[in-house]
Amino acid sequence: MAGAGPIPMILKTAIAVALGGLLAASTALGLLLTGPAMAENRIAAPHDSMAQASLGAPLGLSVSLLTHPHDNLIRDALPAFSWQVNDPRRGALQSAYQIRVEAPGKAQPFWDSGKIVSADSVAVRHSGPPLNAGEEWSWRVRTWDDDGQASPWSESQRFRTADEVFTTHQAAPADPANTDFSNRPRPVFQVDHPVQAEHLGEGHWFFDFGQARFGQAVIVWPEAPATTVRMHLGEMRSAQGQLERQPPGTVRYQAHDLVLEPSPTLRQPVLQWQPPPWLKSGFIATPPGTGEVMPFRFVELEAAPAGFRPEYLRRHALALPHDATAAHFRSSSPDLDAVWDLSRHTALATTFLGIYVDGDRERLPYEGDAHIHQLSHYNQDRSYATARHTLEFLLQQPTWPLEWQVHPLLMAWEDLLHTGDTALISVHQERLAASTLTALARSDGLIVNSAERQTAAFRESLGQGRRLHTLVDWPPGERDGHVITPVDAVANAYHHRGLVLMGRIALALGQMEEAEQWQARAEKVRNSFHRVFFDTEMQRYRDGEGVDHHSLHANLFALRFGLVPEAHRSAVLGFVHSRGMAASVYGAQHLLDALYEHGEAQTALDRMRARGPRTWLNMLEQGSTMTLEAWDLSAKSNLDWNHAWGSAPANVIPRRLVGVRPLLPGARHVLVQPQPGDLDWFDARVPTQRGPVDVQWQRRVDGHRLMVQVPANTRAELHLPASTDDTIRTQESTLQEVPDIRVLRRNNSAVVLDLPAGRHEFDVSRRSGD
Repeated sequence: MAGAGPIPMILKTAIAVALGGLLAASTALGLLLTGPAMAENRIAAPHDSMAQASLGAPLGLSVSLLTHPHDNLIRDALPAFSWQVNDPRRGALQSAYQIRVEAPGKAQPFWDSGKIVSADSVAVRHSGPPLNAGEEWSWRVRTWDDDGQASPWSESQRFRTADEVFTTHQAAPADPANTDFSNRPRPVFQVDHPVQAEHLGEGHWFFDFGQARFGQAVIVWPEAPATTVRMHLGEMRSAQGQLERQPPGTVRYQAHDLVLEPSPTLRQPVLQWQPPPWLKSGFIATPPGTGEVMPFRFVELEAAPAGFRPEYLRRHALALPHDATAAHFRSSSPDLDAVWDLSRHTALATTFLGIYVDGDRERLPYEGDAHIHQLSHYNQDRSYATARHTLEFLLQQPTWPLEWQVHPLLMAWEDLLHTGDTALISVHQERLAASTLTALARSDGLIVNSAERQTAAFRESLGQGRRLHTLVDWPPGERDGHVITPVDAVANAYHHRGLVLMGRIALALGQMEEAEQWQARAEKVRNSFHRVFFDTEMQRYRDGEGVDHHSLHANLFALRFGLVPEAHRSAVLGFVHSRGMAASVYGAQHLLDALYEHGEAQTALDRMRARGPRTWLNMLEQGSTMTLEAWDLSAKSNLDWNHAWGSAPANVIPRRLVGVRPLLPGARHVLVQPQPGDLDWFDARVPTQRGPVDVQWQRRVDGHRLMVQVPANTRAELHLPASTDDTIRTQESTLQEVPDIRVLRRNNSAVVLDLPAGRHEFDVSRRSGD
């Protein structure tokens, strides 16, 4: 299965059924067989050219998840090819494809697939002779539509195989030296210029780059005099308007004497980084040849000689390359937009090492951090290889929190949903099974965290050399008083989620019997969880067996991972609502997910754009332009100002508020479930492997309008907000008169529609007098 690529057709319906009601099985079977400022109308009209559009050459090519493979090495002898069908027509589907792989200078293709009758356009494995190591290659593809019309050939995409290649998926060794960039993108430098320059006095300058990024400060002066200047770099501005030279916590600041000479013209200080005293090894180095970097927004120069000009100062910022047009979000709430910008920038800027790390203080991958960063990064760009590399690093070098051993399963499932490639879950299935923590389970299925149960064999199965401890939240003061017990509600909620996902992974690999076994274990834990932890008198969950304390976390994770019976959800939600933001920036991710999953969209929206000490807007008010490690210094005295685990809105807004998520592997079918709360309008784009999903929402006095653009070779399940009494019209006619849109079900809050590819507009109007 490692080189199988796309999921066999017979399994896709089974996977859809396993998704817990998000996608009707009948719908899955049917489909598998077959911003900007505007005036009053904020939904842009379609282009007239759409009606005359035709099948174009495929776009968005990638090799082994790399959209720019010529900048990297590919270690797959049988790489996975993906492309986007370029057909703006409504209902556009691919009926066949043809791939050619060529070696430069050769008259004949190295491999020609011929015409393959298939709708697959994601994770299509090279099925010719294995590619030779250490050679240059190119590939191109063309597609056929439902009418048998062939597209033009795509442009050729170049790539080079590594010096050693493999015919099955191979994870790169977990190397903190960070030297191997095969099968993952390499960070690159981008030149930034100051957005503001202030001349404070003779030879004294202050510069603001607008946002903090990891990088190096550079002076490019063609004919500099021979002199020495003092350069200060940092993230924080002082109350006096200059650079803060004694910042709190781990907010960064450095000062260097920089020697200027007439030649060479480019001069920069040699930056420094040191791990915390307790961290002796394992931290990630900057990529070879890049030099050291630091996060900074401000630069202050002293003793600058006469003739110095502001344009001589630049910042070389290090991060993964990204497509700035791949995602966007704007709404009627400036505060929400500011939180989106803060979180989005964090998700992109903190990729400076080419692997997800916790922040600049430790530069270590952690499972909980990496999962949030994965979600946030996926929703900013069609970039999946860095998350995969980070996941495989953590499978080899896991960290110490007990329940975080389950996070690789959460990451592996997201990898499958977004990439459609089964190679990772196939190769790591045994290791992922260990991540469910089933080895710690007692007879009722609940896990027990004790020294006796954490045997050497258990630790070896996880690649662990130390005892694991239940985390709940971090720092400890953010646990809402949670009393950690050997049989803990939070740890067991994660355990249950791991069992559910392991069953879905077994289904994806065609292992029906194993899938049933994992499902049975999950159901057993679900029943035991409620029996052991639920307080029938208080109508909420206890922190653990044998204690009477009820923390926010015990209840939010029960909600988040589907453990609360319907009869008790209202009471548990009421308790969660009463606790406010009594969780860390990490816990906030799961709190927001839980609120949106259970219909509390307005509460979640209010949490994201709130003001006060435990909010994202407060991070901006403190002066940071990336999300903090904690809400403020009172929560964590050594916090840093560049922690992606605080970037939850970067993924919650597109996944939950806009509501775009893949339902089937490879985004073959996507969910569009907008939950706008009291927003008057929003305009969003969410990237997928198959192309962007555009969603525009506009509230009106008598209802609302919604536009959804579904990419070609994809279908969407739209949950259109509407009551049973509302009137729904499309751009063509009434909903009932549109032949290619099927009504799947309807309740008092939404009508669920099956949409083909293309642009769809809906006008929902309330009955007169409502």
